[in-house]
Amino acid sequence: MKKIISLALLCLSLLTARAQVADFLISDMLNKSDWFALEREYPALKDSVQMPFLRVMAEALLAVNFNRDDEAVSAIDTLIAKHQSYIGFDNTMNMVMIKAAVENRRGNSAKAAEILNNFITQVKAQAPQVDLSAAEAQYRHYKTLNAISRKTTLSRPDGDVVVDFTLRKQSRRDNDTSYTGYSIIMPVKINGKGYNALLDTGCPNTMCMKSFAEKIGLKAAGDSIVITGAGTVEAAIGIIDSINIGDLTLHDALTTIIDNNDCTGDNLQQYDIIIGLDFLKLCGEARFMPREGKIIFPATPTQLPGTGRNLLLSESDNLRLEAYVNGERCRFFFDTGNSITAFSKQYYERHKAEIDKTARKVTREGGGIGRNGMLTTLKLPPVTMTTGGSDVELEHVAVVLEDLAPVQIDDGNVGVNLIQDCRMATLNLKDLFLKIED
Repeated sequence: MKKIISLALLCLSLLTARAQVADFLISDMLNKSDWFALEREYPALKDSVQMPFLRVMAEALLAVNFNRDDEAVSAIDTLIAKHQSYIGFDNTMNMVMIKAAVENRRGNSAKAAEILNNFITQVKAQAPQVDLSAAEAQYRHYKTLNAISRKTTLSRPDGDVVVDFTLRKQSRRDNDTSYTGYSIIMPVKINGKGYNALLDTGCPNTMCMKSFAEKIGLKAAGDSIVITGAGTVEAAIGIIDSINIGDLTLHDALTTIIDNNDCTGDNLQQYDIIIGLDFLKLCGEARFMPREGKIIFPATPTQLPGTGRNLLLSESDNLRLEAYVNGERCRFFFDTGNSITAFSKQYYERHKAEIDKTARKVTREGGGIGRNGMLTTLKLPPVTMTTGGSDVELEHVAVVLEDLAPVQIDDGNVGVNLIQDCRMATLNLKDLFLKIED
């Protein structure tokens, strides 16, 4: 959004001092993609904003990231219809792609494909020299999803549903230290047979290996798609008619089918199937009780705590957590498919001098879908992370300097070790908060 922000700064000299402050602050938060700060500050700033496109853009992107899809689509439409001359072509294309992503994440892949196809057709007719490769790739993806034409749904009884789970040990090793991480494993049934499923907030939908797909008779439908995990791979997609998770039933589960060769190391080969974020979104809320080995899926979700939201969902369904480390506000990719926590290059650059004094260089196994191997990392002393009402001490935290996609989102990647020792962790994907209780 650099074009939008530079234009905003040029206009500030024409505004009153009070408006300069409001427009500058909103521009700065938009430029930094700091949605948590924008959500907190915007109510007090919005009446002082003098440039209407800034107000509309702020409201559009807050709605995108905080689970208000109808508002997001409406605001994006207004932004494009009334303010396109201010935001420029590149930002217009970005907003069209975000609108399509919002439609897709709520199950409207046909609408998502239509939005992009109309945009691409219009631009090619008027400016054939324009690079539309990103929009075209996204269009092909949605077109492939739409070919399946079945929306994933959930059925459940009226009351609370309790599902057993286990924290399965993951034996890990640095070059000089052995340690244990944990994964969240639930029993599921497909075609009446029982299997072990990894519950993974970092995976947007159900996923399995090709060998498991063959075992359950799952056939690929449509063209292949490109997915990004630790690496980038091509994958097939299919539909599992139903997956039983306790008394919950996931119907028409969109399933990504990964080639066995792309699943090395400690990922899919240790489980039968992955249950992803789409399941948790349909449930609305999950209360993890690690000491009892239970997950409660309540009929009535918990109210938003007074401390407010500490989660957001990007347009592509990346779940991000706001947390404090040594008093500094940070943002992390919340990924229960990972057992431990790792900090990113971005975090390292802000704290390089301190980290270089206290960290040890170690080699550890890491990766995931599309990439696995040994990583050279900087291992930190125990780190205290504050979020969701609790201080949690995390051990075996590493700084990963290589381009490992899940780690390099914002300040890093937070895994199961954030919640594995608590009495209860409430993950609410309606109002977007994680509450941790000792």
